[in-house]
Amino acid sequence: MLKNLFVLMLVALSGMLIFIVNSELQAAYNNECWVVSGGDTIWKVDSNDGKAFPNTITIPDVSQVEAVEVDPKTGVVWIAVKAANTVYRYDTETGDFKPVTVKGWRPQKLSINPVDGTVWGGGIDVINKVSADGNTILATIKGVYEPDVSVNTADGSCWVTDSRGQKVSRYSAEGTLLTVPYTTLKEPKYVSVNSKTGNAWAADPRGNVIVKLNSDGQELLRITDIDMPISPCVNADDSVWLVSSNNTLVKLSSDGSKLVEEPAGVVVMFISVNPKDGTVWAADQLGQSFTGEVIKFSSQGQKMIGNPIFQPSYVSVDHWPIQ
Repeated sequence: MLKNLFVLMLVALSGMLIFIVNSELQAAYNNECWVVSGGDTIWKVDSNDGKAFPNTITIPDVSQVEAVEVDPKTGVVWIAVKAANTVYRYDTETGDFKPVTVKGWRPQKLSINPVDGTVWGGGIDVINKVSADGNTILATIKGVYEPDVSVNTADGSCWVTDSRGQKVSRYSAEGTLLTVPYTTLKEPKYVSVNSKTGNAWAADPRGNVIVKLNSDGQELLRITDIDMPISPCVNADDSVWLVSSNNTLVKLSSDGSKLVEEPAGVVVMFISVNPKDGTVWAADQLGQSFTGEVIKFSSQGQKMIGNPIFQPSYVSVDHWPIQ
């Protein structure tokens, strides 16, 4: 386990933020997995043994932490807190913890572009793109309901779902609509783009459908034999990992063939794939002890590690080529 650990506690009291930070901070990112636990706590989990570091980021007076994403290039961690209309930027190197608050935002989904450090945050019916330093809102997209977001690092464009509008669209780095919205899904909730090909996989758990779209938003594949597909994570070869029925880990090839179909847990809420080694991390709300478990799977879908973490709902792990 790495020696340089941090402790950070955020207490919301009468609108004031009070920080307690260890003087020695973990600066570099080493493929650790970041986990949202119980809606108010964020753990960092070791990439090798899956064990949680003893220190956490806690937000005790806010119970709606929806997502956490790590920038694999810088190690900066972004945290979406729905109830506070805020995305927090935590710099693990300097200890700086900055709130980015926009009225009515209610952020629930995040996607980081490591090329420039910007982050897209999908809220209840709006998306805001935030500068790398957290000081500026660079773009705003309105009129999309509970949007998922996925940034193409090759050109900075962003794929967006709109579950109420039953559409999936691609926007430019400046927030301009680039495609005719794809509208043949019931309630698209998830999207993941392959920055090498420009293709994206979008999942509609209500309609039991997952589709593969090209960069123009045209359908390339439609898969209808997977129950309740959630949390697609596309790979460089255009294959995709996802979860079916909250309990089965599935990998589809670029042509939609099933490559892996393995038991994944009891109630898996979200997965994240490390592009460096192809391993898959999963947040299982119940796990073996029925109190929660974070699980690491091999690139073939076999369970490698399972460690208890209370009610995990979100996981984030990534890799930057220079690592």
